[in-house]
Amino acid sequence: MKIAFLTLFIIGVAAASDSIVLVLAPVEPIPALTRVDSESFTQIAKPLVKDHMIAVFQEDDLSFNDFLCKSNRSEQQSCYSHLQNITPSTFYMRVDSPVKVLEKLDPNYEVITISRSGKLEIPLKCKAGKVVFLRFSDETGLNREETLETHDIAISNVMKQVSCPTVFMYTSTPAKDVTVKRSRRALSVGETAAPKGGIIFSDTKFQIFYTTLNVKIGSNPTKAITVSSMKIDDHNTTDFTVTLSSSDAADVITFDIELQKGYYYMKQLTYNKDTVFRTNDINAPPAFSYFCGNLTVYSAAGDQLLWNSVQFQAPFGSAVKTVNTNYFEFGESWNCVGFVSHAILAGLFVSAILLAILFVGICWMMDINTMDRFDDPKGKTITINTNE
Repeated sequence: MKIAFLTLFIIGVAAASDSIVLVLAPVEPIPALTRVDSESFTQIAKPLVKDHMIAVFQEDDLSFNDFLCKSNRSEQQSCYSHLQNITPSTFYMRVDSPVKVLEKLDPNYEVITISRSGKLEIPLKCKAGKVVFLRFSDETGLNREETLETHDIAISNVMKQVSCPTVFMYTSTPAKDVTVKRSRRALSVGETAAPKGGIIFSDTKFQIFYTTLNVKIGSNPTKAITVSSMKIDDHNTTDFTVTLSSSDAADVITFDIELQKGYYYMKQLTYNKDTVFRTNDINAPPAFSYFCGNLTVYSAAGDQLLWNSVQFQAPFGSAVKTVNTNYFEFGESWNCVGFVSHAILAGLFVSAILLAILFVGICWMMDINTMDRFDDPKGKTITINTNE
């Protein structure tokens, strides 16, 4: 029974990495239902990337049933009315981790979000040997059929915009990348993303990402700050100043990043040059990125600066992977919430008390002994001397 469960588990893990791939180019056909491993797919894709750019359209939760869907307008029309008319095309039912294979072919691959109408949020620069992943922006209020029809039109519009030799592919989005890469890689500097995205500013020495930034001064209502640019002023190799400027000249945020004892710290966080906030606990090692879901800092007068889903990193010489000329990949998260919280300490304290009570009770039970003398009702009464 254990062997059967283990076999099913291994099969499930292997199937989870398989994806459908539709290649809109003349490539080697594979027999139906045959699984294409990573090495075989590399041999298929590698010749294509030599003289062409590869543009990969990624669909969330793409399955074989999606290719069988019918349009809401006509039961005779497919949801992929544009895609099915493109020739030549080759359909691979099961490909092992095709996205990872393509990422290895071009380590400096780019991820771009496509709007509903097929508009690219970042201009696509053609170059042979380049791999670009094109992901669709979040659709709201649409069923699956309407979503696929919309994406079919968007794919057709994007293909018309590309003039250089390009091989187009259509596959699924890896589950772990559905939200992360879209928010951090598909944005140009200072550009606001979809509802699940945010704003990112990047420099070779410092990179920051967040979704919202608000400030509350005194009794005034909370004010949203829209940052439009970031500036880095170097002091020395272990100290520089970051300035986040808004379109409103009054909304300027500055802070220092200092490297001390193997950690980089955020210090002297200032709003409008006169309001200073406390940032004693904001630090992380250079190989890690500092992350906080809701970061609120306070001034001496009680003013508040509120960051939502903020993440930043100052590598200070640590090795980082460059996504393109504008961004680098964040390191592992150094979370603002410590592992040992007040709730965990309270739970450990109560557990220690209960274990102490249990230990004492067990010791008392083990100390109970059976009586070694019994009184005989028909015999003489037992007399025990005090000396005994």
